[in-house]
Amino acid sequence: MDKWEIVESYYKQAGPIYQRLKSFDQFIEEKVTEIVEESGVVECNNNVKIKLSNVEITRPEIVEADRSARVRLTPMEARQRNMTYAGSIYLDIALYRKDVLIDEKRTYVGEIPILVKSKYCNLYGVNEQDLIDFGEDPMDLGGYFVINGSEKALITQEVLALDKILLTESDGLVKAQVISVKGAFKGKVKIERNIEGLLYISFPSSPRKLALIDLLNALGVVKPKEILDLFSDDRLIRNEILLNLDKIECVSEQDALDKIGKAVAPSQTQAYRLRRAQEVIDSFLLPHIGQNKKDRSAKAYYLITMATKIIEKAYNLRPDADKDHYSNKRLEMTGKLMENLFRYAFKHFVNDLKFQIDRTISRHRKLNITTVIRPEAISERIRFAVSTGTWVGSITGVCAFMDRINYVAPLTNMRKIKSTLDSQRELYEARDVHGTHWGRLCPIETPDGPNCGLSKNLSLMARVTTDVNYVNILKDIDIEEIKIK
Repeated sequence: MDKWEIVESYYKQAGPIYQRLKSFDQFIEEKVTEIVEESGVVECNNNVKIKLSNVEITRPEIVEADRSARVRLTPMEARQRNMTYAGSIYLDIALYRKDVLIDEKRTYVGEIPILVKSKYCNLYGVNEQDLIDFGEDPMDLGGYFVINGSEKALITQEVLALDKILLTESDGLVKAQVISVKGAFKGKVKIERNIEGLLYISFPSSPRKLALIDLLNALGVVKPKEILDLFSDDRLIRNEILLNLDKIECVSEQDALDKIGKAVAPSQTQAYRLRRAQEVIDSFLLPHIGQNKKDRSAKAYYLITMATKIIEKAYNLRPDADKDHYSNKRLEMTGKLMENLFRYAFKHFVNDLKFQIDRTISRHRKLNITTVIRPEAISERIRFAVSTGTWVGSITGVCAFMDRINYVAPLTNMRKIKSTLDSQRELYEARDVHGTHWGRLCPIETPDGPNCGLSKNLSLMARVTTDVNYVNILKDIDIEEIKIK
């Protein structure tokens, strides 16, 4: 059988850049709304409150200075006129002062580049003859942006998996770490077992290592028998936990919170220490699980899972986590990269909104939505990042000019994968071909020089999936919510 018939059929159905378009569509349809809802209510000084809702992104248009006349913009016209092929962002904004509604309107707050041939592109679903009439190449698959007349493609970034437990061992210390992400916050939670068998945990905003037993007490698990019953019945594991319980005395939940409070807020009153300790636990300890008081029991179960894996690793019952295994990697495609950028830009927009409100009040001017909204707060940051390739977190080389020498060149450009690891280090295991690359990455297509093994390409028929909402999965299996008692 001729295998190329299968390849040809596959590309007719999906195409080589299918995942880029799907990723961007998900960003526009789902992630933009989530980011706006994260900052849905903005508390300002002087008893002023702003409510943001109902975000909408329009298709690219040519808009006059007074924002009246609108004409559909095509990628070819954007190239010829050195324009940015971008859609407008609109929000419903309500302005309150002392809980009294002062002003409410639907407002233009900025613009965001639109991926050519995505659902929000004016070329989406257009037939071949109309594409020719628009001056477009009907063979062009899209998947890139048009910024100031230049075609730019985002390079897929290879990163370590988030919200996943990874085990390591060095100098007799066994560690389990997880990079926990919630919105714009990203923090590393780490549990380690010292040579004496005691378990300690460190996480963001905690200035020193805390005993795991103390943290479990603070999470509401206060009795030694309760802690022991949460672990496995395996003799080795129970002996390790009994050792920790013998060395570290269990205390009440309030005493455990006060102990943490003395570390995070020293020399403060007890009431403030307790409140601050609760804020740190809820906000910075495993935020991907939740950031409310009701999520503390789930966090306790998660920490117990991490501790169990550490003990199993200490007795060689579990291997080290292979960071080069592709199950421990994730690919951040166009949609995810734009999500990170938009979240950063929108956060700056909210901060600028607070500043404009404070300045308007201090100058005793009339407070209304038109005077406090500055659309360039979002647009400038997105445009700068896409133009220069410098992304959130000081990552460089994310955006590159499209290579249009021939038909194949832009396709290889858009299926390229770049690792975020330092290319100046020589002896990386990450440079080697791993067995899990089979069927996913091409073992040959990589450059010579510093980026050898760090810059890779997807294999011919590899496809990358987009994020999946766990709520939809629970609905599919007829479970509304998982409750942990």
